[in-house]
Amino acid sequence: MERGASFEKITAITTALESNFTISAWLLLPALLVIVLAVKRMPPIPSLFAGVLAGAVAAMITQGAGIHQLLTFANSGYSIDTGISTIDSLLNRGGIQSMMWTISLVLIALGFGGALEKTGCLEAIIASIMTRIKGFKGVQTAAVCTSISTNLVAGDPYLSIALPGRMYAPIYRGMGYSTLNLSRAIEEGGTLISPLIPWNAGGAFVISALGLGIADGNIENLLYIPLAFACWISPVIGLIYAQTGLFSPKATDEERRMWEHQGEIIATETVEDSFAKKEVTV
Repeated sequence: MERGASFEKITAITTALESNFTISAWLLLPALLVIVLAVKRMPPIPSLFAGVLAGAVAAMITQGAGIHQLLTFANSGYSIDTGISTIDSLLNRGGIQSMMWTISLVLIALGFGGALEKTGCLEAIIASIMTRIKGFKGVQTAAVCTSISTNLVAGDPYLSIALPGRMYAPIYRGMGYSTLNLSRAIEEGGTLISPLIPWNAGGAFVISALGLGIADGNIENLLYIPLAFACWISPVIGLIYAQTGLFSPKATDEERRMWEHQGEIIATETVEDSFAKKEVTV
């Protein structure tokens, strides 16, 4: 009976899809386009945008969607009522508005970082860091710890990535180390630590998804934290790499030319001169 019910459900889903959409192997082309661009190491944003455009063209040709509909889907998401809850729950989502809380947080974080830079606060912070921390080991450790601290105080993983990234990037450039090291540091202290903090957005999601009920005083449910091995082991391994110098690449000539071309801040022993050079470049 269970096998028969399962086949009936599958038949109902496929029938609903075929009655509402044109199913064709050609519709795999937008996804294949993105994969090909990724394999060719093209920039991620243009590659994804190319996939979006290809998907829009496919929707116009095969599904008969108009430009107004496509723009509506991009903003508010797709909406359909097929009578099959599984299909409706899968398709009735998306759009910019569904991600606006994430986008707004990123914009706020970047705006805050820009304000710190233009008002000279970022310059003062970098100068203070450089007087207290010597060498790559200390900077890498400080970047991880700063991301963790931002997670604890701000309660949001996006801020714990954006702000330390803006703050430490000039120091890595000045030391001649690739900013890939910084990317790894803020991911370890920001993204991976976020689920381990109950009052953080990441931790709140984990607690809600697992139905742990921390708000009811069931502190024993926090035992998921030591069991999340990837989250807390990764920063530890990253700190070991920093202390030993393993997997900590120096900046390549190509990366240095890119910094110069983009007018990036490169913190030297005289941080004020580095920021002054940035102002002249801009």
